[in-house]
Amino acid sequence: MAQKKNKNKPKYYFGLRAGLTIVILAVMFLLFFLCGGVNYFKPAIAFNSFKELPFEIHFIDVGLGDSIFMRLPDGKTMLVDCGPNVKSNTVVDYLDELFNYEGIKSLDYFVLTHQDADHVGKGAAIFENFVVKNLYRPKVLSKSEVEFLPNPNGYKSSDTATYDNVIMAAYNEQGCEIHYNKKDIKFYDDNFEVKFLSPALNDYSNNNDYSPMIMVTYNSRKFLLTGDGETVAEDEVLALHNKGDINLQADVLKVAHHGSKSSSSAKFLAAVSPSYAIISAPIENRWSFPNEEVVDRLNAVNAGILQTGLLGSIAISVDSESKIVIADHETGFIIDVPFLFVGATVGVLIVWGIPAKVKKKDKNA
Repeated sequence: MAQKKNKNKPKYYFGLRAGLTIVILAVMFLLFFLCGGVNYFKPAIAFNSFKELPFEIHFIDVGLGDSIFMRLPDGKTMLVDCGPNVKSNTVVDYLDELFNYEGIKSLDYFVLTHQDADHVGKGAAIFENFVVKNLYRPKVLSKSEVEFLPNPNGYKSSDTATYDNVIMAAYNEQGCEIHYNKKDIKFYDDNFEVKFLSPALNDYSNNNDYSPMIMVTYNSRKFLLTGDGETVAEDEVLALHNKGDINLQADVLKVAHHGSKSSSSAKFLAAVSPSYAIISAPIENRWSFPNEEVVDRLNAVNAGILQTGLLGSIAISVDSESKIVIADHETGFIIDVPFLFVGATVGVLIVWGIPAKVKKKDKNA
């Protein structure tokens, strides 16, 4: 006897599900290409308005380390530090995409603030991937330089392979000129200035204090970069400020040494009085940066704290009215490509994986 078919068996409505799948995939690919396709670069969307502005500064999220890129109003470019030597090529990838997006061809100035690996780790990769015209480096010789370079000023030396690799890469870079960081180095044009406020000395007991304090001024807005400078470096420029030789007040401060309590003294922060304080550090790190004391000091001067570990890379510019523009806070929601693919996959699985319920007919009808 033939078995009756189960009329209440769930139907899969193939046509409807296929249609929903097509809609999900169409939306995914539309958003994918709107976000840059395979060359997806999240900051490119955020910086769309920056392309037409003469100045921009990027605090690149490199984890625990520093890397700051600037496009200056005269069209020249500067990279201050390049992050730690980790497996990912964060700095190289970031610069490569940004250069392609904005038509930048080379690095005019590459500054190494001091010899610590979290600041110079990707230095050799920078030389390998980009044309570098000038290197500015600390007054510290690498271990290879000790063997062939005269040292009339009695500079200290570093025996780390990471620092040696970046310095030797500079020697091997055709056309690259090598300079030592020192007070009063200056790049300028009619409406901007980049000035090294320090170092004035040739020898510091702490590696961090070799870090130059660099003041960048554009359209009356000022950005103070500090490397890992500690209280010795801060006091050096603070003395000049108190004498009236320089003005330390700045709109944006790159907080020294990732927010370590050995930097950012109360008197230094009072002189700088920043509107924004950038801290380059992940949310969780072995040193617990930023230190709570430093956060309290920054709050005491009413500085808005922006941390790369919370916000990712932070890009800032100055508009035609001399107002500070922060890309991370201006762009709203940006689709993330991995999230996009995961979302589309989940959507398709839901469409095909859940059986459609068929309403049973009432036998008494």
